[in-house]
Amino acid sequence: MGNSQFKQKFIETENGKIFYFCDLSFPGRPTVILLHGLSSNHTTWDYPMEVLRRHKYNVLAPDLRGHGLSDKSKRKELYKMPIFSNDLNEIIKQEKIDNFVLVGYSFGGQIAFEYIDEYPERVKGLILISANHVNPFKYWKIDFLSPIAAGLVNLFAFALLWQKRKNYYYYQHGKAEGYWNSVRHGLMTMPLSINLWMISGMANINFKESIKKIKVPSVIVWSKKDVFITRAEINDIAKAIKGAEIIIPQNESHFIGTDSQGETIEIILNFLNNKD
Repeated sequence: MGNSQFKQKFIETENGKIFYFCDLSFPGRPTVILLHGLSSNHTTWDYPMEVLRRHKYNVLAPDLRGHGLSDKSKRKELYKMPIFSNDLNEIIKQEKIDNFVLVGYSFGGQIAFEYIDEYPERVKGLILISANHVNPFKYWKIDFLSPIAAGLVNLFAFALLWQKRKNYYYYQHGKAEGYWNSVRHGLMTMPLSINLWMISGMANINFKESIKKIKVPSVIVWSKKDVFITRAEINDIAKAIKGAEIIIPQNESHFIGTDSQGETIEIILNFLNNKD
């Protein structure tokens, strides 16, 4: 399990082990930290990590809590944004990384927002791919449904607490073909209750004010037919983050990070080259 091309490591937290995969072979060079999306794992970034290494960038990609090899404890309080942010910070401290760019894809983008809000002085650059900064219901003008939807999802999660597998599937997410195929595989990688808790948590995300404090070079990647993020939201994010650039890729789905890895790594490399 995992990607044998990169070193597999972990941190031991009071709430279980968090695994990550890295190659930090280039002293003095920047590190690119890559955060995957919901129901995925670090293999979202297999190809980008290989290319970044060829360009002599250090790379690190965790299996977020509840995903991949990392802890899957069935405790709802462990799947809140500050916990994910703290896991990431403990990894950064363990590896003594002090010059890094944060790349957050979808759910990973929200963790990036949380991390840079808590540790603004540590991040040197930010790339957001298909990432909401608030509950998407707000831009769909149905925010009044959020408490009802979150309540139903949490009730369903509670009803599924009994569900478990002897082994959880660890699949190569970067090779996923199509949305529903990806969803089907993703639901085999973790207890369904954990997946639902993280979905219900979307009702409470709100980085509207905190992102105004972001001062580092930033890129916002948004696809024209992203069903989860409106153009109005992307414009608001770009307006809030001073100097942020919007990039609209050729791929028109929410899943550019997996469906168009060549285009994704090109965006990342262009950002790094311009930043240097």
